[in-house]
Amino acid sequence: MKDQLELQRGFKGEEIIVIPRETLRSFKLDAFNKNLYLTDIGYFPKASFHFRKRPEGCPEYILIYCVEGFGYINVNQKKYELCPNTFFIIEAEKSHYYFSDKKDPWSIYWIHFEGEFAKPIFDKFNSLQDGNQVAVPFEKNRISELEYIIDVLRTGISKELFEYSNMLLYKTIGSLLFYSLKSNKKNETENDKLVEDIKVYLKNNLSETITISEIAQKFNRSTSGIFSLFKQKTGYSIIHYFNLIKVQSACELINLSTMTIKEISYHLNFQDPLYFSRLFKKYMGISPREYRNNL
Repeated sequence: MKDQLELQRGFKGEEIIVIPRETLRSFKLDAFNKNLYLTDIGYFPKASFHFRKRPEGCPEYILIYCVEGFGYINVNQKKYELCPNTFFIIEAEKSHYYFSDKKDPWSIYWIHFEGEFAKPIFDKFNSLQDGNQVAVPFEKNRISELEYIIDVLRTGISKELFEYSNMLLYKTIGSLLFYSLKSNKKNETENDKLVEDIKVYLKNNLSETITISEIAQKFNRSTSGIFSLFKQKTGYSIIHYFNLIKVQSACELINLSTMTIKEISYHLNFQDPLYFSRLFKKYMGISPREYRNNL
């Protein structure tokens, strides 16, 4: 515990879960855990006088998510301010210290994590705001998820609970990185909105045959311009994307309806069922009939 926390006093309502290091050594190399696992997790509410200094750094990566108040993190002599709905990841082995604001101390959730995915996760964070603290929208579910991980581990540290907590950890960290990627865009551009509008239009017209020319005319763009823009933003051509979501719809119909393969083909406006089957196999690796039989 001394290696993990250095507090002038405890905080009312604080929660700390530390995975026993002998237990950690026996679990962390398991194939189910080795990519990402937590070593410690906690919550410090209104953490007055909170201070931690690690001149030699910490062996784990540290995620600090501020939900109230203010605090400061210094890594390699560079200072970052955390305010409500911001988070920061401290790189493993980097000299650092952090502390709460005297007048308005922070309330934070914090996680120490390791694994083969730990550095790629840090690199992703580091690319969001040039390594600065990142603001995220407030999400009540995110708080509930953090509390749930703590609750899971509070019941005991079994192999199954450790595995389960690590699966939850993917979701929690992913939600921060996902929302921060969105918030990193200061404004949604006109082109971004156009691509999203095209996606919605395609989704709403799965039973139609649509050409690029029709799309260009509807959205008042040139054929070449709208083709290039959609490919740049999605990685797919419009027709490729349209066929892809048609096949997704076909999978749903095969799973949830009693329609025959031919009926599904016609429903999605493929007048040649053989062509539909070839296209389905191109995307799914098996024919629609084999897909249904495998269910």
